[in-house]
Amino acid sequence: MTGNGPWTGIGLSDVRPLFRYCPGDAADTDGGLNRACSTIKMSYELAVAAYTMEPECWAQAGWQDFSMLVNRSLMTGAMLNGAASPINGLTRATLQKIARLKMSGLNPIGQYLGLHQPGDETASLKAIVMLKPQDGLMTVGIGFMGTGKQLGDWMPNLRMAPADSMHAGFVQLAEEFEGFLDQIVFPCTAGILDRPALTLHDIIDDLKRPGSAFRLWICGHSQGGAVMQAFIDRLLQGGVRREYICGYGFASPSVAHPDKPLPAEGYPIMHIFNADDIVPHMGAWRHLGECLLFMPGEGDRKQMYGPAAEDPCTRSAMRLLHETRTAPDALMHGMAILRVLRRQSEGTLRGVFGEVENPVTELLSAGEGSILRLLDSLSDQLGRGYLAVSGKPFISQVELVTLSQRWETLLRQYGVAVWVRAVMNAGMLPHRFYRNVPGGTAAYLYIVREGLPRLRRASAFIPRLNPLGIRASSLHAARPVYPGLSGGRVYRCAKPRIPDSPISEKTMPDAPEKEPASAPQTGPKRLKKPHRAAGYAAALRLLSASKVRRRGK
Repeated sequence: MTGNGPWTGIGLSDVRPLFRYCPGDAADTDGGLNRACSTIKMSYELAVAAYTMEPECWAQAGWQDFSMLVNRSLMTGAMLNGAASPINGLTRATLQKIARLKMSGLNPIGQYLGLHQPGDETASLKAIVMLKPQDGLMTVGIGFMGTGKQLGDWMPNLRMAPADSMHAGFVQLAEEFEGFLDQIVFPCTAGILDRPALTLHDIIDDLKRPGSAFRLWICGHSQGGAVMQAFIDRLLQGGVRREYICGYGFASPSVAHPDKPLPAEGYPIMHIFNADDIVPHMGAWRHLGECLLFMPGEGDRKQMYGPAAEDPCTRSAMRLLHETRTAPDALMHGMAILRVLRRQSEGTLRGVFGEVENPVTELLSAGEGSILRLLDSLSDQLGRGYLAVSGKPFISQVELVTLSQRWETLLRQYGVAVWVRAVMNAGMLPHRFYRNVPGGTAAYLYIVREGLPRLRRASAFIPRLNPLGIRASSLHAARPVYPGLSGGRVYRCAKPRIPDSPISEKTMPDAPEKEPASAPQTGPKRLKKPHRAAGYAAALRLLSASKVRRRGK
């Protein structure tokens, strides 16, 4: 139908509901959440448009002034938004094709160079911008794409060191977008307003004054949801009025470190999460805004993951991944998985990865020419990210070895090929956004179509902090009231009760058997040594004290 979203069927012409429900407003009730369902569907369509770069259905709904940004290549202005004619139509189609080609995977050498480029030399941001005039207001829609097919696109995700208390990689991408604010133009809207020119920078300046006729609606999936948070945070710090902005993220990683000061009124941001998805647990320590969680049942998993939902190895891998509750947890699992892979032979890994679609296969014959060296490079990246986010001076080898043994036990039970496919399915299928899987519907597309009435506010993605904002140990972690409801300011400081995992033995009965008795137990044995050493030290101190007392007598 003309002017309707191709994925949800929602009408794209009426933008009035976008700001009726303000994400992050603590006064809103579940009734307000129900009113937001149409807005979430529209936001999903905008986030998908950042992947497809196909604005036709939006143009039919009255949107105009389209711009496409792909890896610092900007397509905007009259060439993309000229009057309807065969020549202009051909020009727009050509530009869209160029944009999609730039988003596709590079050749292996380019992939390798992208992996090893310094942070300030990589360019991986993809975004689509458009504008809709209605009832005297002009709504600018910005969709940020998630991590792309190019391996270099993953590097910002791993730059986790704090930059002004924010995830450095996501801030870098937001700054990259800000560099184009003066170049993203709105020629059609400038004509309506009788202005010689209108840029996105002009619109953002106008959003800082009361009574502005512009509104800003920003959406994104995965990495795009993280960039959305960083960009909105920078806009608010720059003086843009909160009531003129709203943001919607799907599977967004966290972006803020513990010492990030949060505004008392919170952020006008809403996130939608699949409880099986590991990605929202990654990034920094906490999200900006309000988060809504979808808890899938067995029937939902069969619909979202297809035949993989009933594969015992995939189910076991999902149970292991669901132990992740913070970014350091996720990074520790990643290092453990790479450690297990590193123990396999080069030939075995080439055969296994050659049968699985993933970015690693494009590097097998490039650069260093060794998948084992590539795994070492990725492990180093994860290790640096772990130290940056956790604040610890070193990586606990005891914890890493113990976790690696659990993953290796699963590998020994099912074999390398089945294990690799299961690990990838466990990490990627719950994160799938719009492309369906064989025998199933993409997880977030299913949630948007079927699961919106079942979304609930939850404190599943929260940092482990104490009231002063200092990282605490996992045994005495303080659980905050969810940032979207409290502005991240109120904390319940107590030994938390960790909620049951949505993927439990009750819902997934065919778990692998317990580790055999012959399995090495290196981790637990090492844990006893510090206690023994501490006991010896205490005994020596007591003996020395008794000698001193005897001498005194």
